[in-house]
Amino acid sequence: MITDLNEILVEWSYRTSDGKPDVKNSAKLIILESVLNDFGWSREARAELLNTLMEADIVTKIGGSGSPYTVKNFNKEKHKLVKKNASDDEIAKATKKKVDKEKSKDSGANKTLKTFNGNIDKILSDLNDNKKKIVQDSLEKISIIYDNKSSDDDKKEAAQWLVDNAGFSANKMPSTGKRKAYLNKLGGDRKVLGNGTKGTEELVQKVESLLGPLQEFDASSVKIGFSAAAKPDLGNENMVKPSQDKGVADYFGGHKVLQKIRPNLHGLFGVKDENGKVKMPSSEHSKDYLAQSVNNPALQNTIDYAKEQIKNGTIDEGVLSSIEDHQKRMQDVLNDYEIPSEEAKQAIADSYNDLMVGLHKADSDIANSIMKQLAENNLYEQELANGEEVYLPSAGNFPAGDKIKGGTLEKVSLISCKFGKAGRVYGCPANSKTICELHQDKSKQNNQGQYLGEDGYTLLINDNLIRGANKEETKSKTKSFIEKTLSEVDLGDTFSEEETSEISSVVSDYMEEVDKIKEETKDESPVSRRWKLFGQKLKEIEKDYKEKLGGIVTEEHAASLIGKNNAKNLVQSGGVKVEAFMSAIEIANNIRTNESLNDLEHNKQFYDENDEPKFVTSKGTQNPDDYSITFRTKRTAGRTGGGCQLSFTGDGKAAPTDLTDDGLAIDAETGKVKEV
Repeated sequence: MITDLNEILVEWSYRTSDGKPDVKNSAKLIILESVLNDFGWSREARAELLNTLMEADIVTKIGGSGSPYTVKNFNKEKHKLVKKNASDDEIAKATKKKVDKEKSKDSGANKTLKTFNGNIDKILSDLNDNKKKIVQDSLEKISIIYDNKSSDDDKKEAAQWLVDNAGFSANKMPSTGKRKAYLNKLGGDRKVLGNGTKGTEELVQKVESLLGPLQEFDASSVKIGFSAAAKPDLGNENMVKPSQDKGVADYFGGHKVLQKIRPNLHGLFGVKDENGKVKMPSSEHSKDYLAQSVNNPALQNTIDYAKEQIKNGTIDEGVLSSIEDHQKRMQDVLNDYEIPSEEAKQAIADSYNDLMVGLHKADSDIANSIMKQLAENNLYEQELANGEEVYLPSAGNFPAGDKIKGGTLEKVSLISCKFGKAGRVYGCPANSKTICELHQDKSKQNNQGQYLGEDGYTLLINDNLIRGANKEETKSKTKSFIEKTLSEVDLGDTFSEEETSEISSVVSDYMEEVDKIKEETKDESPVSRRWKLFGQKLKEIEKDYKEKLGGIVTEEHAASLIGKNNAKNLVQSGGVKVEAFMSAIEIANNIRTNESLNDLEHNKQFYDENDEPKFVTSKGTQNPDDYSITFRTKRTAGRTGGGCQLSFTGDGKAAPTDLTDDGLAIDAETGKVKEV
């Protein structure tokens, strides 16, 4: 703990904008508190000193002989409210009365500023020097805005500084209507002041009263923009179908897993020779394939988008420099390294590692949107540089894998590439519908749907599995489906005969209700309005049915079906969604019997608990607990549900967060977009 007053005053002076410490200025007092905190003073010690300074009623010389710093507060002559010859006691009482009046007047502002300061204290040690100065200067400017003694011109100047130098902007919280106050130059720490609180709403209002309406920072839109820009694009001219090239046809036709994928999805991105034929295998043309990938426009698109956002004041410049540095390093690999070689592979791995670190330091939220798209490039380019045979499928909805590795004379693996903040938080979950397509049993390839009320998949699974000619027949067919499906994978004793009968009755009743709602809304147009109305009517019955099924199905039941770590994704606080339960019954069987899952590999790129980048590839399994299993059951504006979602974790733990294709973070438990 540093207690030397001269040292404290010098640092305090350095951090103020005008170099003049002054205890009459609440903004500067907050800066002093920050100095004391950095110098090791406890919260209690800081509070005691600040209270002493604020309540002082005399001119006090600090620092000893020769010190240029004088701390002034309530000068007796300036604030004397009693007769000229008043006693010291009378002067003290009068001064205290004025102090108390001022304190009462500013108590609300001081409380808000204290909250802001406390929030900043929590992250200050993790910021670099530049961001520390931004946040400290921001706090000083905010204090000026809240200080009743500040002139209107000073307040306006402070507000403009926040906008110009800290990227101050706002965004409304849909849940509360209150606005977040962003400091965008802090990158991923932009919402340090608070996440849509009363205090941030008040600050936004004060700044708008000085400057007019603020630019709104739509964090989700910016993340989606980065995700779209960073999406790899190897060019339509390089897409090759089996019908166009015998080598490609032989490649897809010669492997048991690739054969199961719908023929219209067969195809890859290839490098063509002078005759227009694909150069195969890629392992014999490593540099050509690597150059095709490295020179795809995604990096430049991301750089251009980052420049646009910097101009708008929405992101840290470190985002741009990290991508530009990576682009240069990758060109250096192409120009300066022997390809293929272990050295080239390592240089690529190191460059992506540095990119990941740089992006996370600049803006961890934006890092996810960019790296999620570049994750497959990372793995693909490393393997090309190492001389392995590897291809990117040309179909955007190619099931289960982002990359195909191997040739017809060796094992072909579908690689799913994921990226996220932690080992169990990565990437875009795959729709179970596409995973099921790989099942060796054709009767199980088309059992999962994507949203409640979907034609042919009313309750998220194929209607043929449970629908009868009438409600009673549907109940009977549902009961048989549950018993047969679970018995096939040794889960026949999960539910008692009575429980299965009760469940089937709830399912049959609910299916009938959903059918009625579909009929009532079928003529609504456009489609978005139809499904909005469908959702509104569904709310009138859903709660009751969730509670009914929740009274039968327990977490223990769910753990038996889809794994202990996924149980709470099915059995929620309000009960169990009927459609999610039916999907879980089917997927409990499908995962355990789908042999193709063993031919999948899952690459994970993430930050671990020590903020160290990791790069891990795991073999797929038929164990439900090795997947994060969640359920997106509703069709909404811009999203057609998704159905049962499978993200491979490989560690028997649940993934609390998933990233969608557009880079948004989805809370696995609620299925809702996480606020940023």
